[in-house]
Amino acid sequence: MAVTEAIPTEVEVFGVTYERYALDKLFARLVPKHGISTVLEHPASGAKAMPSLYSLGFAQAGCQVTLADAEEEGTRLWSEVGLHDRLEIVDGDELERTERQWDLCWNFMVLPTAEDPRETVNNLVQRSSKWVLFVHVNRFNVGFNMHRTVHKVYKIPWSHGDIRFFSPFQTGHFLKECGLKDISWGVVDSPPWPDSPGFRDLRLHRMGDKPKKWESPYVDHLKSGQFPGWLKYVYAVERFPIPTVCKLPYSHLFYIMARVDRG
Repeated sequence: MAVTEAIPTEVEVFGVTYERYALDKLFARLVPKHGISTVLEHPASGAKAMPSLYSLGFAQAGCQVTLADAEEEGTRLWSEVGLHDRLEIVDGDELERTERQWDLCWNFMVLPTAEDPRETVNNLVQRSSKWVLFVHVNRFNVGFNMHRTVHKVYKIPWSHGDIRFFSPFQTGHFLKECGLKDISWGVVDSPPWPDSPGFRDLRLHRMGDKPKKWESPYVDHLKSGQFPGWLKYVYAVERFPIPTVCKLPYSHLFYIMARVDRG
């Protein structure tokens, strides 16, 4: 009898739970501010987390969301949280054939590892009628160099891409070179602990390319409608009004937004 190897299950850590919470709060602010009603996430992948869930916040804010190249493991949960009626799934080939546009086109941690970052930006610009958005890890967080050091000490090649795109300043310069205008950036996911120092990443690397099943505690909170008090407390501290640049040493992510000029 053939023995079927069990697929390992990876539970998103508390830092990812907070990341999702903070991002959803950010998206809830961006939607009314910029008049966003339709959103395309392309590709709808995940960065060491369950894929195809990062746009949940836009759907919660009332947007119709399209996910390109989504993964079923994540998209099946949209029904469980009652947002399936705001979700459309397309594949990359279908996007190539359509002339549709969305108010906002975005992705999460894609540019650093993109084979052609300029083409990636242009693809989103082509499909956007108003805005493009990119969310990346912030290299100025104190944990970033710790993460780089772990890769060096354990002789694991750096697999997270071009570090230029881990800086809001260099990313902004690149978007300007791509012809985008009204470029602005901010920080999000700014808790009082450092971004991943790299040891969880080391463990995942050692697991190799084995397929994983994901469990997302954040989705469980969405389904119940109850969020732990610590999430709300940490977020209240994150939103304390101090200059954005002063938050760079402890913010895990930055977001950068630009207007698509159709004139």
